[in-house]
Amino acid sequence: MPPVKRPQVLPPPPSAIRQPKRARVSLPTEESRQVNTLGAYRIPLADADVFYVDGFAAPDVANGWFEELKEIEGWYQPTLKMYGKEILQSRKIAAFATDPELVVKYSGQIVQMQYEYPKVLRDIQSRVEKLLGVTFNHCMLNLYENGTVYIGNHRDNRENRVIASLSLGAKRTFVMTHDSPPSLKTKTGLPSEDGLLYKKRWELANGSLVVMQGATQQKWKHEIPKEPKLKDGRISLTFRQLVF
Repeated sequence: MPPVKRPQVLPPPPSAIRQPKRARVSLPTEESRQVNTLGAYRIPLADADVFYVDGFAAPDVANGWFEELKEIEGWYQPTLKMYGKEILQSRKIAAFATDPELVVKYSGQIVQMQYEYPKVLRDIQSRVEKLLGVTFNHCMLNLYENGTVYIGNHRDNRENRVIASLSLGAKRTFVMTHDSPPSLKTKTGLPSEDGLLYKKRWELANGSLVVMQGATQQKWKHEIPKEPKLKDGRISLTFRQLVF
């Protein structure tokens, strides 16, 4: 008997394959300016919309959040690729998203995302959203176990409408630097003739909130430098409004 011909099974076209969601690479500045309730907390930075709320959470509340968040599931140390080599990052991170299809890359690596928010994190995010009048779909937690753990000078991707970063635990120095200060005077942190700053260095207090939006990520970089004498730990929670 002649062989039975089986129907050929073709793979689905690329358009029919469900792709993971990735945030857009960049946003127009005006689309990135959403928070309008924090005028009293504005920092006078050139080419930026940055706000610092020192007492967002009382110290006892912030300390409680810190202890609870240390114990949540999902903490891990990512392996990064730098100059062709794999390096274990000094900071532990934990990442959460409200959309189970959301995929985020960090330093070129896909983040291990969690989609079930611990209650403490849901409560904190709700409180931040209520103050700012916006919602967030992603949160990245960073654990700084002591002053030797740091993050270098960098800018966040321009895929965010609003970024809100909450500090819990030990105070850490935060440095923001403009890409193009107009003079040596402004480069060192002194204000320009119109009173605007091109460099800002201050301590992030326990329970404080930093909000960045607008053209900030286009013009500025920020960092948490090493402080080797510091023995206490800190957790930062960075809430992002990623746009597809």
